[in-house]
Amino acid sequence: MTGQVGRPGTGVNPLRGQNNVQGAADMGVQPHQGAGYLDVRDPAARAHYARVYGVEVPGEVGLRIPEMFAAAREGKLKALWVMGEDLLQTDPNSCEVRYSLSRLDFLVVQELFMTETAAIADVVLPASSHFEKSGTFTNGERRIQRVNRVIDPLEGTRPDGQIVVEVMRRMGYPQPDYDPAAVLEEIAAAVPFFAGVRWDRLGDDGLQWPVLPDGTAPQILHRTEFKRGRGRFLHFPFVETPELAGEHSDYPYILTTGRVLAHYNCGTMTRRTPNRELVDRDVLLIHPQDAAAHGIADDDDVEVRSRRGATHLCARLSDQVRPGVLFTTFHFPEVAINHLTSGVFDQDSMTPEYKVVAVAIARAD
Repeated sequence: MTGQVGRPGTGVNPLRGQNNVQGAADMGVQPHQGAGYLDVRDPAARAHYARVYGVEVPGEVGLRIPEMFAAAREGKLKALWVMGEDLLQTDPNSCEVRYSLSRLDFLVVQELFMTETAAIADVVLPASSHFEKSGTFTNGERRIQRVNRVIDPLEGTRPDGQIVVEVMRRMGYPQPDYDPAAVLEEIAAAVPFFAGVRWDRLGDDGLQWPVLPDGTAPQILHRTEFKRGRGRFLHFPFVETPELAGEHSDYPYILTTGRVLAHYNCGTMTRRTPNRELVDRDVLLIHPQDAAAHGIADDDDVEVRSRRGATHLCARLSDQVRPGVLFTTFHFPEVAINHLTSGVFDQDSMTPEYKVVAVAIARAD
């Protein structure tokens, strides 16, 4: 609308939460798309994939994570293979997540450490860290960056790609060993905007897609128009979250959760480093005005309760939060903060609503 596209220093830049969210989306992790954002419901897209892979590609749209949990509870989803995600700590409404996983016939977890989720798995596949494998990450500016192995995997572990290869072999589908250069060649055949991506072309700084077949990579998109032409504007009216709609006087505060610099996500990795000396617990930020109303002082033990459960946190009075709003992190499993968070999801993306949870607080005796 303001013309801030198609020129240096402008553009639509998603603030990705992890270092390869962009790359995962590019490779087709969304259930309605294959690699390169091609819609699997489109016969032309499926024909393209069939030419690349040599097999027919299903046209049914898959399930997003909340839908997987619902299908497991209903007995429709029988098995789940989780790679590098601690669902029991990071997904909302943890009690319901645990019940959903318990309904599966078979749960496989591929992990670096024995996480909360790995502890309830039927099979744990020991994976390697990024120091122990080669591949690519793609960041929020579409830059495909080469990652080079610097040490051998620990005994008994495998890079993720090699684990997938070995499972495929055991299921009767012969595969060569995992090779990042060969994988990139396959991706280049499947994804139009990766057409010119090759392992030896990435160098130290990588390439921003789209990469043309000759290896050149225009850095700026939308110089003259969008892929769909001049663009399209849509208006969506504001809709109040069900968590706050209606009567909620018993839970007058809004709890929002996030991260701090010293820890990454649920802390599975960072809690095993000296970072724990910087931040060794989750605390609850409370505005002094709200704290005074409940007789809460710094370092007091506070019970936080939602419609789904309760937990205890150490209070930290702060004007970094507004009156009526509380903040905490989810880096330490003993706090179990996602026992409180809701099962409300954005209906388009099915993204959990971690940021708006109606809660009550009280100073614990």
